[in-house]
Amino acid sequence: MDLFTQLSQELAALKDSRRNWENTWQEIGDLVSPNRSDFLTLRTQGEKRREKIFESTPLRALTRFSSGMHNLLTPSTQSWFELKMRNGALNEERDVKLWLEETTRVLIQTFNRPHNNFHPSMHEYLLDLGAFGTGIMHVRDIPGEGPYFASYPLYNCYLAKNDMGRVDTIYRVYEHTAKEVLEAFGEEKLPDKVKKALEAGKYYDKFECVHVVKPVSTFKDAPIKRFPFVSIYFMPTVKTILNVGGFDSFPFVCSRWERNSQETYGRGPGAEALADIKMLNEMEKTYLKALQKMVDPPLMIPDDGFLNPVRTTPGGINYYRSGLGKDERIFPMPTPGRVDIAEMKMSQVRQNIEKAFYLDMMELPGPVANDGDVLRFTATEVQARQRDRLQIVGPLVARQEIEMLGPMIERTTQILLTNNMLPMPPDIIMEQEEFNIEYRNPVSVAMRGYELNSISQLIQFLTPIAQIDPTILQRLDTSQIVKLGSDILRTPPSVVKDEAQFQQEQQQQQEQSALLQTLQQAQISANIDQTTSAAEKNRAMAADQIAN
Repeated sequence: MDLFTQLSQELAALKDSRRNWENTWQEIGDLVSPNRSDFLTLRTQGEKRREKIFESTPLRALTRFSSGMHNLLTPSTQSWFELKMRNGALNEERDVKLWLEETTRVLIQTFNRPHNNFHPSMHEYLLDLGAFGTGIMHVRDIPGEGPYFASYPLYNCYLAKNDMGRVDTIYRVYEHTAKEVLEAFGEEKLPDKVKKALEAGKYYDKFECVHVVKPVSTFKDAPIKRFPFVSIYFMPTVKTILNVGGFDSFPFVCSRWERNSQETYGRGPGAEALADIKMLNEMEKTYLKALQKMVDPPLMIPDDGFLNPVRTTPGGINYYRSGLGKDERIFPMPTPGRVDIAEMKMSQVRQNIEKAFYLDMMELPGPVANDGDVLRFTATEVQARQRDRLQIVGPLVARQEIEMLGPMIERTTQILLTNNMLPMPPDIIMEQEEFNIEYRNPVSVAMRGYELNSISQLIQFLTPIAQIDPTILQRLDTSQIVKLGSDILRTPPSVVKDEAQFQQEQQQQQEQSALLQTLQQAQISANIDQTTSAAEKNRAMAADQIAN
């Protein structure tokens, strides 16, 4: 079996294995994320996509979910992770601490740099994660520039997992214009069909392309064997392989929100809220009809008999038999609807949808006024409530730390090392290549918030007792409190002195104090000697005067 046949058969098998998923994803996409929902219905660019949507709460809930998760996991205004050596003893070395801090700073700057496209891609990634339960991002290596992040929609990506449940294979089906194929792969590798389009000046004719990345061990006869992952671009319609390459690590980040251990794809809040979303959409249609009837009701017009069909649409005209009314006149048809009950039920469903997207956990807690202000609670109470809520969210985002943040940071670090864009490490860790990633985002800080609260409460408890027994506070190890507090609050190492530097400064202060005390004692002794000498001189002079 040749390479092209093997790839084509694998792609067909992956497409067939997810057909059941696509029915659900299409339903979710039509009502929640219509711009990224071409699973069963392929739409052209610029085509209307919201014909089925009558209520926009699910769309706004998904956008707020993406923004909330973005700020919780990868906030652009703060450092949301730090690197640690796996060998814990090295983390106590000041040179190692400063190097790890500087390396972390370079990584954060890389993620925040606009032309790396991280934050726009992360927002799109989280939209797919919230709606369909699976997100896909490509971390490309641009030589001389570093990483470039690109989020791909789920509808044109086909995944496979390894025995550990991690995604290690992707087939991405997409369209390239003739011009883009030429720019990406060069003229030598172009198939005849693309060359003819270019010669005819049809630069924007589109051609289907496939990019596959998968482990080298999955090939019967791998086209390239020096990389753990093989990358191949091919065009299925013209049976041409455009490019063969490889990667030292899997270049795609693929995470699932919630997953069955036997399944490849995940389920997200969109699937959980689908029943409520469909119900709310139908209720909104009925609600609008009821409002139209109230504003522009159907009319009753007398006639010799009643004519079918009955027109119940707004502005409809129905003829009724003479004598049914008090007088023969035109009057509006009674429409005894309870709009208030519909409004109450729709409000409940909206709240259920927002809870399904965890908005009550991520956004500001407490009763909210019309202007958006939180009522009743003080700032301290709001912070405490928000911290408690974030602790509930913690287990939900743990999978994202494992499947999304960890691989993304590792891949970015590897690209920066390849391009010599990281600071030179100290000699002591030149042979150490094992790193740990500790997350410093609001969720991880909230998870350890109770430790800091217990320390603060202990100090507050002991302070009045110290008025009676001043030695009570000496039982506290203040150095350990500073160390633990800076660790919980994720304080940069450069702003906290290490133990050796602190002890050295303490010793210098003690030596200076001892020297100052010695000088003061010497000055006092000199003053005493001078006073004694003056007294003896005065006594001698007095004795001479008496003798004379």
